[in-house]
This record gives sequence, C-alpha cells and structure tokens, in this order.
Amino acid sequence: MSSKTKKPGEYIRTLARKRKVSAIISFFLAAGVLIATVWLFIIFGNSSVGILLLLVGFTSSYYLYRSGTYFLKRAGDAQRGAQAETDVANLLDVRELERWQIEYNLRIKRCGDADVVLHSPKDNWYVIDVKSHGGTKISQNGYLRRRYGKKIVDFTEGNLIKKAKAQAREVKLLKGASWVTAMLCFTRGGVDISDSEVSGVYVVSAGDLVDTLLRLDE
Repeated sequence: MSSKTKKPGEYIRTLARKRKVSAIISFFLAAGVLIATVWLFIIFGNSSVGILLLLVGFTSSYYLYRSGTYFLKRAGDAQRGAQAETDVANLLDVRELERWQIEYNLRIKRCGDADVVLHSPKDNWYVIDVKSHGGTKISQNGYLRRRYGKKIVDFTEGNLIKKAKAQAREVKLLKGASWVTAMLCFTRGGVDISDSEVSGVYVVSAGDLVDTLLRLDE
C-alpha cells in the first residue's frame, strides 16, 4: 500500500503537545499568582485592600489551576486519539490492501482534518474517522450512542454521523471523486449495529475494519 508523507496521528500529537504546554503555563501562573497573593497579603495585612487582594488572588489562582487541569485532560485525550490512529494504520498495513493508496491527516475545510483517506485500485474512495471511545456503540433513531450496561449516553462531541458525512463531502470535492464512503472506526469498546451502517455511515470496530473495507470494495 502506498502512503502519503504525513504519519498517522501526526496532527493530533502536535495538538497534544500544544495542550501540554498550555497546561504547564497555566500551572506555573497559578503558582505565581498564589505566591504573589500571599506576599501582598503579608504587606497589607487585614486591611480592606489586603482582603480584596486575597480574594482576587485566590480566585485567579484557582481559575488558572482549573484551566491547567482542563488542558492536561485534553492533552491526554489527544494522545489517546493519536495512538488510536497509529493502531488503525498498523491494521491497514496488510497484504490485501497493499495496492491501495492511503493518506493520513488530510486537511479539509470546515472539518479540521480527515484521519484516514483510502483510494482503492477500483477507484473507490473511503474516509475513516478514528475514535477511541469506550462503551458499546449502538444506533437509535439514526443517532450513534454508547451503551454501558443498561446506561445509554450520547457522545460529547455531538452528532458523529453528521460529522462523518461532512468529512466525506469535503474529501469528495477535494479529490474530485464521484463518491466517498464515510466510516467511523472505534479502537475501544464494541459495536452492536445491524449491518454496521447508520444513516449511510459505516460504524465498525478496529478488528472489523479491513474486512469491511474489502467487502465494500467488491
């Protein structure tokens, strides 16, 4: 299989590094503000100015600390996403797909980037949005949801089916293809969906990805 220059997970790993830097900066600022607040309070004592500085300083420090924890969590999410893309790339590196062309992290308008774009020798195009969410993926009234035992929850990112379709439309225009098949591939959890299709988008677990691609390309 031939591949373009970008490596799987390259874009999102860069994003993870930026978020880690933002987290570190926020933590340092939180510590600096806290130290400055204590120092100013010592100077002004229990005066009204000292109390005001104490309240403002503690509030600002807490806000910066919460901002740091948020960026750190988002960095972890991005790192897991990057690993998921790498795992999928390893799955695609098989003999059955050796004549296919693959492109990672294709920049597209209004949709950020497409994780994986495949072009088969039969001139069929596929775009794969790689996800690492846990839980069993199910379909309800054309929407994709997650099931944990008896509990069913929505995806925090919104309507993944709609977003996958939007990616397919953008790749179709960019590549001049007659049609692009949209796919969602989950590296964690299971998929309990009849025919693996939800409103025209194929939803598969990582273990079924290659077989689904070969079946669709027949």
